[in-house]
Amino acid sequence: MNTSRRQFLRATGLLTAAATLPRWLGEANAASATGYSGYRAAICVSLLGGNDSNNLLVPKLETPYAQYLAARPNIGLKQKDLLTINPLDLAAGAYGMHPSLPKIQALFEQGRAAMVCNVGPLVLPMRKSDYAAGTVVRPDNLFSHEDQQEAWASGIANPSNVILPLELIGKSTGWGGRTADKIHGLNTGEYPEVTSFIGGRVLFAEGATRRPLMVPANGVLGVRETTDATFNALQKESLAQVLAINNGVTLEASYGGAFALAQSFASSRTAAREAAWNRLPQATRQAIDALFVAPGDSGGWTLHTQLYQVLRDLVAGSTPVANGGLGLKRQLFTVAIGGFDTHIGQDTAQASLFRQLDFSLDAFYRALMLVQGAFGANPPQATLFTMSDFSRTLVENSNRGTDHGWGSHAIVLGDRVAGRRLYGTFPNLDLSNNAANNLDTVDDKGRWIPTLSVDQYAHSIAQWMGLSTTAERDYVFPNIKDYLTSAAERGFPAAAQSASVGFMMADG
Repeated sequence: MNTSRRQFLRATGLLTAAATLPRWLGEANAASATGYSGYRAAICVSLLGGNDSNNLLVPKLETPYAQYLAARPNIGLKQKDLLTINPLDLAAGAYGMHPSLPKIQALFEQGRAAMVCNVGPLVLPMRKSDYAAGTVVRPDNLFSHEDQQEAWASGIANPSNVILPLELIGKSTGWGGRTADKIHGLNTGEYPEVTSFIGGRVLFAEGATRRPLMVPANGVLGVRETTDATFNALQKESLAQVLAINNGVTLEASYGGAFALAQSFASSRTAAREAAWNRLPQATRQAIDALFVAPGDSGGWTLHTQLYQVLRDLVAGSTPVANGGLGLKRQLFTVAIGGFDTHIGQDTAQASLFRQLDFSLDAFYRALMLVQGAFGANPPQATLFTMSDFSRTLVENSNRGTDHGWGSHAIVLGDRVAGRRLYGTFPNLDLSNNAANNLDTVDDKGRWIPTLSVDQYAHSIAQWMGLSTTAERDYVFPNIKDYLTSAAERGFPAAAQSASVGFMMADG
């Protein structure tokens, strides 16, 4: 192989393909998880940029609403425009959602969606006095986009203060990938992957022994062609050369074999994906496709297309190999929507983003219901959950926007969600005489100190997916044991002492 050919392969990505092969190709399975025997998927929906959850969930009762509006005279939502929700065990009509979320509001009222209040990265449970005195370790670089996205994705808010299991030392991993490390044995056969990356942060899906399957926007695995016929011909010729390598040179021969294996896998998996989809009744496929047709003024929307590919993969994963599918039991996906860094013009920007979120999550849920109807007994289950860098200040800035915050409200949605509830503690919005009587914020801007940790939130999902022992829990969430111990020793509320939040229905 001459130098120019090698350079071409590197430029087109073919020379580096072996480095991105899933680690499970050719690897033996060794699972420890038990539990639900059917198919389950968990879909992480990242709201990149720091979603202002103070306008996602708004109190409607007179006093807290007045406090909310006092902090947001320009971007505060009108009380009459809020979409009223009626959480169980709370006063009817005490809260409302952003007016751009009517479909999610409806799913909440139907018991299929829940809100998790004031959750965020924490090393140990923290009170305002701990924050002010610096007596409890803080997450690395609070209010930083990059660092807080990493804290959410990794489940490790401050690596220098967490004792990692031996297998994780020196590795950059996410809690989704570490969950896959422990439950991958449930997926047997030719396609044992667990995590798939479509958007968001790759870190979330990286495990110590498992790597995510990188899925393109169209869901088809393989070498991508361009509109340049000459380039495509050269790419095809180069690929053929790589696959034909068998010259006794160990490195190149092994590379050729690895790439051939990857190509074979991509081809067979794509074929299985199409076969499983085509097994659905035509009317069901057409109805699903119609659900994902976005409104005419939706230029630039991407979240619904990502979730459509997740839905297609879910159908393939839950279809047995004997019926042409992938025959999986567990899959984790990561998708994303950006644009939530709303320092300027938040009132219009967030409304547009929420319209996209509302349409996309509802389309996925309704499509899931159609899929379940086609499967009959033991249908696939799926849960969507949101993560964001942080929430934003309750107090608006001078540009009709908000600045970086901390604790945030999250949405959880799915057929196994114990919905129509607010989990966690909604913060006190009274910012008057802040230092003396408001214990929920780090300053007079309304940056909420989380009362639930990312670990607790994430563990609720991971446990539903199959984590079954304390040892598995502590591997996936290496900080959670110390967190729970500290919460108990320092007299924090019962919710802070629980490893899970409780928004997933129990099996049985």
